[in-house]
Amino acid sequence: MMSGVRSHVYDAVTRRFHWVTAAIVFLQFAMGESWGWFGPVWKTVARNIHTSVGMVFALLLLARLYWRWVRRSGMPPSSGRMALGVHLLLYGLLIAEVADGVGWRLTGSHPLYVFGFDIRCTPCRLDRPWHDRVGWLHHYGAWLIVILACGHAGAALWRHLVVRDGTLGRMLPRVRPR
Repeated sequence: MMSGVRSHVYDAVTRRFHWVTAAIVFLQFAMGESWGWFGPVWKTVARNIHTSVGMVFALLLLARLYWRWVRRSGMPPSSGRMALGVHLLLYGLLIAEVADGVGWRLTGSHPLYVFGFDIRCTPCRLDRPWHDRVGWLHHYGAWLIVILACGHAGAALWRHLVVRDGTLGRMLPRVRPR
Protein backbone atom coordinates (compact mmCIF):
# COMPACT_ATOMS: atom_id res chain seq x y z
CA MET A 1 0.00 0.00 0.00
CA MET A 2 1.22 3.48 -0.77
CA SER A 3 2.32 5.63 2.10
CA GLY A 4 -0.15 8.29 3.12
CA VAL A 5 -3.17 6.23 2.04
CA ARG A 6 -5.20 5.17 5.04
CA SER A 7 -6.43 1.60 5.14
CA HIS A 8 -10.15 1.17 4.57
CA VAL A 9 -11.68 -2.29 4.58
CA TYR A 10 -15.32 -2.88 3.75
CA ASP A 11 -17.27 -5.15 6.09
CA ALA A 12 -18.39 -8.60 4.90
CA VAL A 13 -22.02 -7.56 4.35
CA THR A 14 -21.01 -4.59 2.17
CA ARG A 15 -18.68 -6.79 0.12
CA ARG A 16 -21.43 -9.38 -0.39
CA PHE A 17 -23.92 -6.69 -1.42
CA HIS A 18 -21.37 -5.38 -3.93
CA TRP A 19 -20.62 -8.72 -5.59
CA VAL A 20 -24.22 -9.98 -5.61
CA THR A 21 -25.30 -6.67 -7.15
CA ALA A 22 -22.60 -6.96 -9.82
CA ALA A 23 -23.56 -10.56 -10.62
CA ILE A 24 -27.27 -9.76 -10.90
CA VAL A 25 -26.64 -6.68 -13.06
CA PHE A 26 -24.58 -8.65 -15.57
CA LEU A 27 -26.88 -11.70 -15.55
CA GLN A 28 -29.97 -9.52 -16.03
CA PHE A 29 -28.23 -7.66 -18.84
CA ALA A 30 -27.20 -10.89 -20.57
CA MET A 31 -30.71 -12.31 -20.25
CA GLY A 32 -32.36 -9.14 -21.54
CA GLU A 33 -30.04 -8.96 -24.52
CA SER A 34 -30.33 -12.64 -25.48
CA TRP A 35 -33.91 -13.72 -24.86
CA GLY A 36 -34.92 -13.11 -28.46
CA TRP A 37 -32.36 -15.59 -29.75
CA PHE A 38 -34.19 -18.76 -28.75
CA GLY A 39 -37.80 -18.39 -29.88
CA PRO A 40 -41.06 -17.14 -28.39
CA VAL A 41 -41.45 -19.76 -25.65
CA TRP A 42 -38.00 -19.10 -24.20
CA LYS A 43 -38.52 -15.35 -24.58
CA THR A 44 -41.65 -15.54 -22.40
CA VAL A 45 -39.92 -17.72 -19.80
CA ALA A 46 -36.80 -15.53 -19.80
CA ARG A 47 -38.88 -12.35 -19.52
CA ASN A 48 -40.71 -13.78 -16.49
CA ILE A 49 -37.43 -14.83 -14.86
CA HIS A 50 -35.97 -11.40 -15.65
CA THR A 51 -38.86 -9.56 -14.00
CA SER A 52 -38.86 -11.85 -10.95
CA VAL A 53 -35.12 -11.44 -10.46
CA GLY A 54 -35.60 -7.70 -11.03
CA MET A 55 -38.02 -7.55 -8.10
CA VAL A 56 -35.54 -9.44 -5.89
CA PHE A 57 -32.88 -7.01 -7.10
CA ALA A 58 -35.09 -4.06 -6.09
CA LEU A 59 -35.27 -5.44 -2.55
CA LEU A 60 -31.52 -6.11 -2.55
CA LEU A 61 -30.86 -2.55 -3.68
CA LEU A 62 -33.07 -1.14 -0.92
CA ALA A 63 -31.32 -3.34 1.65
CA ARG A 64 -27.93 -2.28 0.31
CA LEU A 65 -28.78 1.41 0.54
CA TYR A 66 -30.23 0.93 4.03
CA TRP A 67 -27.10 -0.95 5.14
CA ARG A 68 -24.88 1.80 3.78
CA TRP A 69 -26.94 4.47 5.54
CA VAL A 70 -27.05 2.59 8.89
CA ARG A 71 -23.35 1.77 8.82
CA ARG A 72 -22.48 5.28 7.66
CA SER A 73 -19.81 3.63 5.56
CA GLY A 74 -18.73 5.90 2.80
CA MET A 75 -15.99 5.78 0.28
CA PRO A 76 -12.41 5.15 1.36
CA PRO A 77 -10.54 8.31 2.32
CA SER A 78 -8.29 7.94 -0.74
CA SER A 79 -11.23 8.07 -3.17
CA GLY A 80 -11.70 11.17 -5.22
CA ARG A 81 -14.72 13.04 -6.42
CA MET A 82 -14.87 11.05 -9.63
CA ALA A 83 -15.17 7.75 -7.72
CA LEU A 84 -17.92 9.19 -5.54
CA GLY A 85 -19.68 10.58 -8.60
CA VAL A 86 -19.56 7.23 -10.42
CA HIS A 87 -20.90 5.42 -7.35
CA LEU A 88 -23.77 7.89 -6.96
CA LEU A 89 -24.52 7.73 -10.69
CA LEU A 90 -24.56 3.91 -10.59
CA TYR A 91 -26.92 3.88 -7.59
CA GLY A 92 -29.20 6.40 -9.29
CA LEU A 93 -29.21 4.48 -12.57
CA LEU A 94 -29.90 1.16 -10.81
CA ILE A 95 -32.90 2.67 -9.00
CA ALA A 96 -34.15 4.25 -12.24
CA GLU A 97 -33.64 0.98 -14.15
CA VAL A 98 -35.77 -0.99 -11.69
CA ALA A 99 -38.51 1.66 -11.76
CA ASP A 100 -38.36 1.87 -15.55
CA GLY A 101 -38.51 -1.93 -15.92
CA VAL A 102 -41.62 -2.14 -13.77
CA GLY A 103 -43.10 0.82 -15.60
CA TRP A 104 -42.37 -0.71 -18.99
CA ARG A 105 -44.16 -3.93 -18.11
CA LEU A 106 -47.13 -2.21 -16.48
CA THR A 107 -47.67 0.27 -19.32
CA GLY A 108 -47.80 -2.39 -22.03
CA SER A 109 -50.30 -4.98 -23.10
CA HIS A 110 -48.51 -7.85 -21.34
CA PRO A 111 -48.83 -8.37 -17.58
CA LEU A 112 -45.93 -8.23 -15.19
CA TYR A 113 -45.29 -11.78 -13.97
CA VAL A 114 -43.41 -11.94 -10.68
CA PHE A 115 -42.79 -15.49 -9.45
CA GLY A 116 -45.89 -16.62 -11.34
CA PHE A 117 -48.16 -13.86 -10.04
CA ASP A 118 -49.91 -11.90 -12.76
CA ILE A 119 -49.78 -8.17 -11.98
CA ARG A 120 -51.80 -5.94 -14.27
CA CYS A 121 -52.46 -2.24 -14.23
CA THR A 122 -55.07 -1.51 -16.87
CA PRO A 123 -55.16 2.25 -16.12
CA CYS A 124 -51.37 2.34 -16.51
CA ARG A 125 -51.41 1.35 -20.17
CA LEU A 126 -49.85 3.83 -22.54
CA ASP A 127 -50.23 4.31 -26.25
CA ARG A 128 -47.75 2.21 -28.20
CA PRO A 129 -45.28 5.06 -28.97
CA TRP A 130 -45.05 6.03 -25.29
CA HIS A 131 -44.72 2.43 -24.17
CA ASP A 132 -41.92 1.95 -26.73
CA ARG A 133 -40.12 5.02 -25.34
CA VAL A 134 -40.23 3.54 -21.83
CA GLY A 135 -38.78 0.31 -23.26
CA TRP A 136 -36.09 2.29 -25.08
CA LEU A 137 -35.09 3.93 -21.78
CA HIS A 138 -34.92 0.55 -20.07
CA HIS A 139 -32.81 -0.96 -22.84
CA TYR A 140 -30.30 1.87 -23.11
CA GLY A 141 -30.28 2.43 -19.35
CA ALA A 142 -29.08 -1.16 -19.00
CA TRP A 143 -26.30 -0.51 -21.51
CA LEU A 144 -25.25 2.64 -19.66
CA ILE A 145 -25.14 0.76 -16.34
CA VAL A 146 -23.01 -2.03 -17.81
CA ILE A 147 -20.62 0.44 -19.46
CA LEU A 148 -20.23 2.37 -16.19
CA ALA A 149 -19.81 -0.86 -14.22
CA CYS A 150 -17.07 -2.00 -16.60
CA GLY A 151 -15.37 1.40 -16.21
CA HIS A 152 -15.71 1.05 -12.44
CA ALA A 153 -14.07 -2.40 -12.59
CA GLY A 154 -11.35 -1.09 -14.88
CA ALA A 155 -10.59 1.77 -12.50
CA ALA A 156 -10.41 -0.68 -9.57
CA LEU A 157 -7.99 -2.89 -11.54
CA TRP A 158 -5.91 0.15 -12.53
CA ARG A 159 -5.64 1.31 -8.92
CA HIS A 160 -4.83 -2.22 -7.75
CA LEU A 161 -2.29 -3.16 -10.43
CA VAL A 162 -0.71 0.18 -11.37
CA VAL A 163 -1.24 2.58 -8.47
CA ARG A 164 -1.01 -0.31 -5.97
CA ASP A 165 -3.13 1.33 -3.30
CA GLY A 166 -5.03 -1.81 -2.28
CA THR A 167 -8.36 -0.63 -3.70
CA LEU A 168 -9.40 -4.01 -5.07
CA GLY A 169 -8.21 -5.86 -1.99
CA ARG A 170 -10.61 -3.89 0.18
CA MET A 171 -13.58 -5.24 -1.77
CA LEU A 172 -12.49 -8.84 -2.37
CA PRO A 173 -13.77 -11.55 -0.03
CA ARG A 174 -11.40 -12.30 2.79
CA VAL A 175 -9.57 -15.60 2.61
CA ARG A 176 -8.96 -17.10 6.01
CA PRO A 177 -5.66 -18.91 6.51
CA ARG A 178 -5.87 -22.58 7.46
